[in-house]
Amino acid sequence: MSATRTVTLTTMDHGPVTFECPAWCIGHAWQPDGQIGRNDIAHNSVRVKAGTETDSRDWMHLLEARITWAPFAELVPTVFLRMDVAEQLAAEEIPAFNRGLQTVIRRLDQMATEAIRLRGEVL
Repeated sequence: MSATRTVTLTTMDHGPVTFECPAWCIGHAWQPDGQIGRNDIAHNSVRVKAGTETDSRDWMHLLEARITWAPFAELVPTVFLRMDVAEQLAAEEIPAFNRGLQTVIRRLDQMATEAIRLRGEVL
């Protein structure tokens, strides 16, 4: 694992836990010190987003994803993804929507490839 920094978080169940962050980790400011368990400590990558424009909307959000790894609970990095679309579209807008879905597929393929590559660093 290629670490760029060492972090210590106080956990509810194991007290102070010191660990190394992989280079792709965005940091741990989002994890409340003293309010999490050791298994909740997680490294997250930057968020990847995908969406599309349609005639009725300037921008339709389709995907948010990131690589994540809880080193005390998971063996390897995984991909977290959130997709939530509930829209009524005109039939003419479906091709634009489908282009957005194709972008989602490409980005998820790229993230999966990167998560698999990162497994080699942690195993």
